[in-house]
Amino acid sequence: MAPDEQTQQLIDYFSQLTLQELKNQFSDKGEAMHKLFARQFKIHYNNYQHMMPTPLAKRHGVNSLFVMAMDDVMCEVRASFTELKEIVLSIYRAMLQEYFEDEVAKIEQSENPWNAFIDWARKGNEANYINEHFQLEEIAQEEGCFGFDIQKCLYFDILREAGKPELGPILCEYDKIFMNFVESWIQFTRHESIATGDKRCTFRYCKK
Repeated sequence: MAPDEQTQQLIDYFSQLTLQELKNQFSDKGEAMHKLFARQFKIHYNNYQHMMPTPLAKRHGVNSLFVMAMDDVMCEVRASFTELKEIVLSIYRAMLQEYFEDEVAKIEQSENPWNAFIDWARKGNEANYINEHFQLEEIAQEEGCFGFDIQKCLYFDILREAGKPELGPILCEYDKIFMNFVESWIQFTRHESIATGDKRCTFRYCKK
C-alpha cells in the first residue's frame, strides 16, 4: 500500500535531509550511501507496512524505518552505535529546530508560559499519542509539574518485530531536542522507558 500524501511528504523530507547529512559527513561517498538508504527504507516500508494500518500510524512508523535504514547504511562504513545515534539526531535537529524555536517563542511570550506549555503538550498528545498505538495516560502531579505515561510504543513495536530493539533508545533521544530549548525553566525526567525494558515510558516535566 502506497503512503498517503502527508506520509510521502515526510518520507521525502527525511530523504532530503539524509542526503544532505551524508554528503556533509562523507563527501563524495554521500550520494552512494543515500541510494542505499533509499533502497533500504523502501524495503523496510514494504516489510512493516502491516504494522502501520492508518495514516497516523504510518507517519509515526516511518521514524522507526528511518532509523533502521540509517543503521543499514552506517553498518556499511562500520560506524559505531554512538556514531549512528549522532547522525540520526543531527538529521532530527535539522528537521525540527526551526519548528521548536517558533513554538517555544510563542510559549515563552504568553502570559503564563508554564500553562501555555502544558496546553501545547496536551494538544500534541491528543493529536498523536492518545490512541491504540501509544496508549497515553495523563497522571496527577503536584503543583508545578505535568506528567503522563505511555503504555505502548509503535516505534519500539516495529523495531522489535524487525529484530532491532537495540535501536529504540535512539528514538527516545528525540525528546531531548525539544528540551534543549526550555531546559532553563523546565526540568524533564524519564526514569522508565519501554525501549530499555520497562513496561511504560514515564514523561515528567516540572517548572524550575
